[in-house]
Amino acid sequence: MTAQTQLKTFVDPVCGMSVDPATTAAKTCHNGVEIYFCARGCKKAFDAHPQKYTGSRKKKGFWKRYLDRLNKATGGKPPSCCS
Repeated sequence: MTAQTQLKTFVDPVCGMSVDPATTAAKTCHNGVEIYFCARGCKKAFDAHPQKYTGSRKKKGFWKRYLDRLNKATGGKPPSCCS
């Protein structure tokens, strides 16, 4: 059996591009995690405000999005029932 090498790519947290660690323009270590960047400008932006690009980004679920749209459409008033 021959050993196969796995091609690993990472996502630049600043711009969202795929980055190959072998050819990366810049990298840094943040909280013990290696982070790769497509360009030095992305690394500079990350170093200035790392909290903006790390941490959990909680996505809104379907029900939350629906209620937000309903509140926007009704001006925050509860919908009136048919009489």
